[in-house]
Amino acid sequence: MEINYNRLAKAITRAGVILVKNGAEISRVEDTMERLCFAYGAKTVDSYATPTILIISFSMEDDSELYHNIKRVSAGSVNLNKIDMVNSLSREIQKNVLSIEEFNSKLDVIEKDKGYGDVVIYFGALICSFGFGIFFGGGIRECLLASFTGVLTKAIMVMMERINLSSFIRNVIGGLILTVLSYVLSMFFVFDRNIVSMSAIMLLVPGLSITNAIRDSVNGDALSSLSRMTEALVVAIAIALGSLIGLMISGYII
Repeated sequence: MEINYNRLAKAITRAGVILVKNGAEISRVEDTMERLCFAYGAKTVDSYATPTILIISFSMEDDSELYHNIKRVSAGSVNLNKIDMVNSLSREIQKNVLSIEEFNSKLDVIEKDKGYGDVVIYFGALICSFGFGIFFGGGIRECLLASFTGVLTKAIMVMMERINLSSFIRNVIGGLILTVLSYVLSMFFVFDRNIVSMSAIMLLVPGLSITNAIRDSVNGDALSSLSRMTEALVVAIAIALGSLIGLMISGYII
């Protein structure tokens, strides 16, 4: 099978982009790109990944020429199913090499995967908010109201993501909404507003970014670790700012 190695470099980098945009740790991205290169007969491979840029460079057994590609990575949203699909594809290619057309065709399918539907997302938000209500020591009333607040906030966050609002603005608005909503609910029910707000706000906390930052640091990827930790810090500031505005609106801060 004749292979255009420049197209191969682009396809492999494209697979790496899918991984980065959907929340994969950097070591996994680099390892996957290297595995794909070796599967197609590469003699030497150098891969470099950060949350914002990917570089792949390789040479073949029968060719001294270097083939390489650089790709800028834009912001994405977490979809662990896409990460699993790319991992499965890389292992499939290791067993049975695909043509570039087949490789790109499978990447098209992965990119079009929509992940979980809205019902599953909102049900997950309900369960998580309810669980955190228990974790923070709330009673059944706090847990139920936290679930309601969490689901409504998540629904608004999903809508904002679909109209491509920036992550910072989304989290400011999310923190504002859940804070004001807990105050409004307190006008009709007696409950601990702090527990309801904390339980719902946990849905906005960038847990995956923090986890990947720690994993990247342990693996020696200092630049990626710093980048992701900074991203998590910015999100935390946005949530705090939104909550502060919500408290001001609610009349708690004058």
